[in-house]
This record gives sequence, C-alpha cells and structure tokens, in this order.
Amino acid sequence: MPAGPSATGKEFFAIDPHRCALIIIDMQNAFVAEGAPFETPGARAMIPRVERLIRRARELKMPIVWTQSDHRPPYGGLMLRKFPAIAEDRVLWQGEPSFDMYPEMLQPAEGSLEYRIIKHKFDAFFETDLDAILRFHKVDTVIITGTATNACCESTARTAFMRDYKVVFPSDANATFDQAMHDATLKNIDLLFGRVVSTEELLAEMGEHLPALRELDRAAG
Repeated sequence: MPAGPSATGKEFFAIDPHRCALIIIDMQNAFVAEGAPFETPGARAMIPRVERLIRRARELKMPIVWTQSDHRPPYGGLMLRKFPAIAEDRVLWQGEPSFDMYPEMLQPAEGSLEYRIIKHKFDAFFETDLDAILRFHKVDTVIITGTATNACCESTARTAFMRDYKVVFPSDANATFDQAMHDATLKNIDLLFGRVVSTEELLAEMGEHLPALRELDRAAG
C-alpha cells in the first residue's frame, strides 16, 4: 500500500466532545489484577489516564459505557475451548471475582448517562445494546479505551467504523499483553479505522471546542 493512502488526524475528523461517548472495555479483575489469569500489567499502569478521561466525560455529561466480558456456558461458545482457563477455572464467569470490575479505580456511577453492558465476544457491539445506547444519545464518535488493545478494543473499533461511527483510540489508554501487539493495532486503527491520539492530545482537542475547559486545564497547570 503506498505511503499516505488514508486521511489522518483532523483531516479525517475533528473530535467534538458534544457528539462523543467514552467506552471502557473490560477493566475487570481477570485482566487488570496482579497475578490474574489474563494479567495485563499495562492496564494497571494506564488507570490514571483512563480516570482523567472518565472525569472529563462526567464533567461534559458525555455518555460512558462500561463493558464486562462474560464467557460462562452457554455464552462462552468457542471461548471455552480456545482458553482452557475460562472453562476449567471459571475465569470471566459472571458471579466469579474475575468477572468483577477492578476495584482500585473509578467505578461506574449511578445515573442516566453511564451504562454497563455484558458482552460474550470480543466485539462490544455483538448482540449487545451498545448501538442503541449510542444512537439514543445522538453519538457519532466513540472514544475506545481498555483492554486488550488487539482483541476486544480493536474488535469494537472495527465494528464501530463499519457502523459509521468515528473512532478515537487513545494510544496510552489501551493496553495488551505485549508491545508488538499493541503497536500493530495502533497502526491498523490509524490507517484503516480511526484516529490514534494520546490522552493529552485528546483532552486538548476536546478543549478546543470548549473555552471553559481550556481555562480549567490552564488553571490546573
């Protein structure tokens, strides 16, 4: 493929916080807790950045969708064969500790703008209410964060693009099992499906639409 074959950055789309939703993928004990079966240390390291995005989304009254993977029978399907720990150790079974949200970070809030959806496959759109939630709130842009970069996060980003949502993919607010997998997904997303930005770049661009937020950020140093 020739160099520069696709629109990038603001040439593709500008990030308008009034039309965004924040999606937080699978920040569950099975992935985030130390010593967990599918431990992703980078997921713990990125929590402060994810929390900055959560706080900003709440300030802006932006919809926030939290996902949790549930692979217990009969929903797990081939997951139960592909990943023996799921079948044998009841990992990511609803009702088990591994299914629960990692407790040492901000948690979903009560209210009309935050949602939890249970998904049974990598893709957060597959047989869930995600699309209905986004369309109800007139969202046209999804900010995808969480774990794992190259599995659930990338799968969700691909489907979002196929449904004509603009995809924002913060490079330092997604995590996976090794750097090569992470970097490959970032290249894929930036070339084919969306925009890859840092958390700082994302917050700055959202602030361009909202002068009051620029002042708030300057005051915070």
